[in-house]
Amino acid sequence: MILILSTPTDNDTNCVIDWLNYRKIPFFRLNDEELMQGIASFYFDINSVENSYIESYGKILFIKDIKVVWFRKFGFLNEYKIKVGRNNDLYDYINSEFKVIADLLMELLKEKKWLFDRKKMASKIEVLKAAMDSGLEIPQTLITTKKTDLDLFFKDNNRSIITKSIGEAKYVQYKAKAFMFHTHKIDCIEAFENNFSPSLFQEYIDKDVELRVFFINGKCYSMAIFSQNNPKTKIDYRNYDRKKPNRFVPYKLPSKIEMGIGKMMNELQLNTGSLDLIKSNKNGKYYFLEVNPAGQFGMVSFPCNYNLHKIVAEYLVELSNEL
Repeated sequence: MILILSTPTDNDTNCVIDWLNYRKIPFFRLNDEELMQGIASFYFDINSVENSYIESYGKILFIKDIKVVWFRKFGFLNEYKIKVGRNNDLYDYINSEFKVIADLLMELLKEKKWLFDRKKMASKIEVLKAAMDSGLEIPQTLITTKKTDLDLFFKDNNRSIITKSIGEAKYVQYKAKAFMFHTHKIDCIEAFENNFSPSLFQEYIDKDVELRVFFINGKCYSMAIFSQNNPKTKIDYRNYDRKKPNRFVPYKLPSKIEMGIGKMMNELQLNTGSLDLIKSNKNGKYYFLEVNPAGQFGMVSFPCNYNLHKIVAEYLVELSNEL
């Protein structure tokens, strides 16, 4: 049986399930929100671990009968964020309870085949190091708490750098407003305090084109995003301009870059992920930025006609048949 760990609103999960249904492949979907709301059930008896099971919409699945797990999106708890607010003690408590249950579930499933094993998730810095060790170019990168260090880095990089989250880019709610953590360009550091909390800085690379690459089972499916000519999306295409959307087109990476990506993903023990790269306008080199093992891939599939949801479904079946 294939277990899909997801969230109710994820369209990529829905599209993959359509293909599994078409192939008449049995699967079980467990949504995070439904588990915490009691719509889905989880049974664990410490004296009878082998009889642990999950239940959803009248279907019962014993952990021992699971062959493959796809960790898609599991732990967003969006309905709770809306109902109680992200900066709320109740949400923090619910989230901490969910994390304990999720960790227990991961432990019970640790011997299964995985399409993205959440425990293999590395930090952004570990990923950059793996990319560099695999022969990929990465931007000059600094984490510091001192303005003196930042000043040297700023001058070494032509007084043009960017800053982004050290961990996952999220959003915060403050006074009934939501603030997104996008990548921001820094052209002046005079306003910085002499000391500040640990922050990540990178050289600014003027891009010729931005690339989103979906990687699965050793293959790269790449898409070019022409974001550089729009001031709103020039630094970070995720700062969407809905009035003037960027163009998305299929793209073929050089084989050397694809090999480097494969080597990096192998080192990180990731069999899937959505990667961000840019091609420099100055020297034509490709620079790896980051990878999200559970990132969106429908945004690559539909504009480029890659049919990635079918490919993901077929890979889940392949993993299941290996056992």
